[in-house]
Amino acid sequence: MKKGIVLDVNDEYVTMLTPEGEFVRAKHTKKSYEIGEETTFFPINDRVSRTSKQRFFQVKKWRYAFASSLVAILLLSIFIPFSPRNEVYAYMSIDINPSFEVGLDDELRVVSLEALNDEAKKLVESIPDWKNSNLDSITERIIQFSKENGYLNDGKEVLITTVVADTHNTDVDRELQQGIQEIKEEYEKEEISVTSVKSTVETRKSAKEKGISTGKLLIRENKVPKPVQKEKAQPVEQKKQITNQQDNAIDQNKIEEFKNQGKQRAEEVREELEEKKEQIKEKVKNNVENSNMPTHVKEKLEEKWENNQKKHEEKWEKKQRKQEEKEREKQEKRQNKENNRGKGKENDDD
Repeated sequence: MKKGIVLDVNDEYVTMLTPEGEFVRAKHTKKSYEIGEETTFFPINDRVSRTSKQRFFQVKKWRYAFASSLVAILLLSIFIPFSPRNEVYAYMSIDINPSFEVGLDDELRVVSLEALNDEAKKLVESIPDWKNSNLDSITERIIQFSKENGYLNDGKEVLITTVVADTHNTDVDRELQQGIQEIKEEYEKEEISVTSVKSTVETRKSAKEKGISTGKLLIRENKVPKPVQKEKAQPVEQKKQITNQQDNAIDQNKIEEFKNQGKQRAEEVREELEEKKEQIKEKVKNNVENSNMPTHVKEKLEEKWENNQKKHEEKWEKKQRKQEEKEREKQEKRQNKENNRGKGKENDDD
């Protein structure tokens, strides 16, 4: 058995290129082969004849051409990175008295949920459907559970600590921090203080060794900023109705502004990606066309490029649909809270 690179495939045999630069015919041992893949094989004959009919180009020239194809494949892999499903992109610890560590993927969906103390275990048992819930949903459930069980009484605070794993994506990081900021602003209306802190992989590892959350370790080390205390405004009966109407109008404007900004940014990112895609496509095309590869190899590479383009566009469209769905969920959630708040004020007036 030998190792080599797949150059051509037909019904009878597979043509391989060995590390020594030899062309060898091999038996079919797999259902399918990819042009350019490296694999093991069993030779049919010792090597393919290098007669004038089968010598398409010299070995040295082929190596240069093959190097060009590898460059093209490398550019494609850089342009369309692969992210395994359920891979944790960031860890978020939530400390009230129950302490949790939530694992989020690069779409900010929950892929892991760990209870770090006995109080937290009660909640985890009560929400078996936590997997794939979004950032807002899991945070709301944890805070609501803490309120119902008396953990947020007497001025208790919520501490959210985020740790991004080994790889960073600027857009995902920005979306994560924006999501936490929205959570903070939402609970400020309910007079719940939410503090957020960024930490490191090393700090999280140290906290794990001590059996506590990253946030609690930061508290021990006095690395958590104290929240700014806001004075409670005195209620004014004459302005209740006007204030309520103004708050609703402002919140609605914020929702519309956020949606417009999100759509504008998404369109800008799409245009940037399209421009980069065209630049890379042109480079790859030139590399392939200027190489001495056989025509069928060039055609295979072009076909692979087109397939990757389609996959990329499908992934982009899927992400856009998820983003729009998330925005709709946020809008509905805010609207429901505003409606409930308005009903509560009406009952107070009565």
